[in-house]
Amino acid sequence: MIIEKEHNIKYDIAPLQLLLDLGYYEQLEEACLSILDSNLQLGPEYLAHVHVLLSQSYWRRGNRNKGEISSSISMKLMKEHGSTWSKALCSQIYGNAGILYLQAGMFEQARDFMKQALELCIEERDLDGMAKYLMNLGVLHYYMSEFNEALSYYLQGLELAKQLGDEKKIASCETNIGMTYVSISEFDNALTYYKSALKKEEAMGNASGIASILGNMGVIYSNLGEYTKALEFYNKAMNLDEQLGISTNHSMYYGNMGVVYGSVSDFQKALECYQKALKIDEEHENISGMIRQLGNIATINKDLGDHEQALKYNQQALELLKEFPNPDQEMHIAKNLGEIYRVKGEYQHAMDHLNNQMQIAKKIGSKSETASAYGNLGLVFIAVKEYSKGNEYLQKAISISNELGIRAEEAGWIAALGDLYGISDFEHYDAMQSENYLKEALTVHKELGQKREEYRTHLSISKLYETLHRVGEAFQHFKLYHDLEREVMNEQAKKQAVELELIRKIEQIERSNQESLIRFKEKERILHDILPIEIANRIVSGETMIAEQYENVSIIFADIVSFTETALKLQAAEVVGTLNDLFTDFDALALELGIEKIKTLGDAYMGACGIPTLRENHAEKITEFAFQALDVSKKHRFPGHDIIKVRIGLHCGPVIAGVIGGHKYTYDLWGDTVNTASRMESQGQREEVHVSESFVRNLCGMSGSESFPDTITLSFGVISIHDRGTMQIKGKGEMRTFFLRKM
Repeated sequence: MIIEKEHNIKYDIAPLQLLLDLGYYEQLEEACLSILDSNLQLGPEYLAHVHVLLSQSYWRRGNRNKGEISSSISMKLMKEHGSTWSKALCSQIYGNAGILYLQAGMFEQARDFMKQALELCIEERDLDGMAKYLMNLGVLHYYMSEFNEALSYYLQGLELAKQLGDEKKIASCETNIGMTYVSISEFDNALTYYKSALKKEEAMGNASGIASILGNMGVIYSNLGEYTKALEFYNKAMNLDEQLGISTNHSMYYGNMGVVYGSVSDFQKALECYQKALKIDEEHENISGMIRQLGNIATINKDLGDHEQALKYNQQALELLKEFPNPDQEMHIAKNLGEIYRVKGEYQHAMDHLNNQMQIAKKIGSKSETASAYGNLGLVFIAVKEYSKGNEYLQKAISISNELGIRAEEAGWIAALGDLYGISDFEHYDAMQSENYLKEALTVHKELGQKREEYRTHLSISKLYETLHRVGEAFQHFKLYHDLEREVMNEQAKKQAVELELIRKIEQIERSNQESLIRFKEKERILHDILPIEIANRIVSGETMIAEQYENVSIIFADIVSFTETALKLQAAEVVGTLNDLFTDFDALALELGIEKIKTLGDAYMGACGIPTLRENHAEKITEFAFQALDVSKKHRFPGHDIIKVRIGLHCGPVIAGVIGGHKYTYDLWGDTVNTASRMESQGQREEVHVSESFVRNLCGMSGSESFPDTITLSFGVISIHDRGTMQIKGKGEMRTFFLRKM
């Protein structure tokens, strides 16, 4: 894209766009920053385009804060100058802002910007842009767990991508559609789209895309109870990512592997995987991932019988959900809590959480979670002896799981139904039907390797046979239950859970200590910026009261001539920017000459020499600073105005210095010396250094009876002394004052 500039100079944005498309983010950022730092006369349209590309590079590399800054600059430029810009650029600016709002969890704002981007592309008949923003809207609704809306946008985007013949976009759309079908438990549809996308990624040689799809297919096989196949796909995906040097997905793979190991009751391996995943998510501040892993660890603790620990992990997840709301995660935590409270016998609490799970599952269209909620609620109804209701809910759970092909879940609910039919108080009590259900479930549990469910079913069969006086068979199943339970609920797994909690506590303490150290160092740095180093160090050391008397200190006030009249004609940013540039130069001079900046008051600058460190030549140093400040001021001007001119006043004498404030510290000076120095400035003249009689005597090392010389030679040059005579000084009466001028 060529952008027409002032004076008919043309700038080509295409090389920068290519760097972004190829993923050369560091090179792109370097190029963009070089352009922005150059002295080229760049127009707003080109600058906006550079900033939006810079923003996209930043957020793709995980630096959302920098991305937001560049995005806001491009947006501001567009609002001020964009009436004649290309709609392609405007849509890119809107779309980029939408992605950043999405990443921040501000979904409504994200949707508004994405729709504005889409509308501009529709007006231009820009099929490529339309496909991109339809996909982005699909991602937005996916994150909001509005899966049907997400599918609608993805399918529209896919149709446009096919019209364009863009294999990369087609594969991306198909992958997203597959993920959405997984979320609503339509696994056959999901596999169809994943396999189609995988062929395209393989044909393009896109290893990153291949790894992503393999990992997603692993999730499907895990849900279908094909655990060995699921682990195979997860490992393939992880190996590919490692070859590419990508580690961002490792947390997801480890978490998914943990789910598989938990499903086959290998709790030790499950905990190891969850621990690795949680550590990665914490290091990257991935809140969504942390919520997921905390919920997974809670499930393992529940299965190991440590309900209090399980509740603690779920509570931690809920706290994070307040910061980063996510209906899908909230649903899983509600399920966890419902199961825990059911096992603890707190049935009303269990009902509340499981009904919440059901409500969210139906809202977002997750059929597998709807089945889970029906099944768990059925177990609660059975526990409170509402057998008919329990039977109704279990039948619904079985029907949905069967429809979805989730054999593991279906077998679990069939086993629960077997238990129900073996209860003599149940109106449909049928011991033979109970045995059939339990044996049917046991066959599936064995086939899938679900040892925990297997030993639980053996126990149920043992109890059934005991009521039927089939003692030998009851003992046989009880022995199988006992042996399997001992294998699954091994001490090593319980020890692993305890060790994980201990490791987490140690890491949290270390993180807290590190954060405290960082905060301390940051506080120390800030204090050193706003206070004299000696004073800052005393505050850091714990002093709370700092107030001291100094017998002889030189004070300077510098003020801009005609500032008020000038400021009224300018915009706020122009005034503040110019003052900032001028006072930054004053600060650099002060640091070089040993002058302590005290404060700025609007357009006035106040400094001192001889505090907090005593200096014999404080009057000479403050005089040198005054003349250099006059020279520096001439290098600055307010937009559209002449160079800045200042008045300077100097005085010396005793002061009280101290720190006020408990949080926003201020180091300040008090006393008549300060007031007199201020009067020297206010009653001085432009580009003159106006001083008191006592200051001249201090500068020249004179006693009260000596007459004043015409000149004095100082370390930085010769200074002439001009007697201004006696004048009325406000608040002081008559005073003899002088002008100092550099020869």
